[in-house]
Amino acid sequence: MNSNVRPIQRKRLIDQIADRMLFLISNSNYKVGDKLPSERVLVKQLDVGRSSLREATGALLLTGILTTRPGRGTFISASPDALTKRSLTWRLQMGRERIEELVETRIIVEQAIAGLAAARATEQEIAEIKREFSLFESALKNGTKTARIQADLSFHFALAKASHNATLTRFLSELRSLMQLWMKQTIRAGSIYDTSTLLKDHTDIVNAIEKQDTERAQKAMRKHLEMSARSLSFLVLHKQLVSLTV
Repeated sequence: MNSNVRPIQRKRLIDQIADRMLFLISNSNYKVGDKLPSERVLVKQLDVGRSSLREATGALLLTGILTTRPGRGTFISASPDALTKRSLTWRLQMGRERIEELVETRIIVEQAIAGLAAARATEQEIAEIKREFSLFESALKNGTKTARIQADLSFHFALAKASHNATLTRFLSELRSLMQLWMKQTIRAGSIYDTSTLLKDHTDIVNAIEKQDTERAQKAMRKHLEMSARSLSFLVLHKQLVSLTV
């Protein structure tokens, strides 16, 4: 037996869906700048679940093939063939640039949300935020990866609701698929971003909002997102290096 023959690796479901999306784009009349069909239509066309489609979309957003425009939808920003026609350096740089864009956007949106939530949250909304934090803490310690991601998303959307700003909440919804991917990668970064640090970050955000300290809430949110972004950047870059050298 030839010891140099590499074993066949099974693709994850998300990778398969992303491949099907790329096939759809490549074999249809889509061109750069075109808008993709709605999520409801794609779910039927690809015969996949909504959550899986969102995660696959998030992966393609990070590669630069797709881009989102708040309130308008998802658009094609590059040809799928572009991924195989670029140099290793360009592909690594692309990953860093996409992460930086995501980090900048999410920090701007969620820092504003945290500050407004601290200034505007009602007693009932603060109670809801604390309840979502408690559920997140429980999921982080004992739940599945999916449960942890859902609990984290619910916590952040509870803050958005308490901000009483429909526009910022809509922007956050537009980032949902990318946030899911971000959170999934952060969970994988156990040695970089441990559970105790993650819980402390969320605790600091909750305490600042409960004390109606706008500046402290914004700083706590920024610190949290910057720390998890470093984990995301490391993991994506490492994954690219491995996949491009095997």
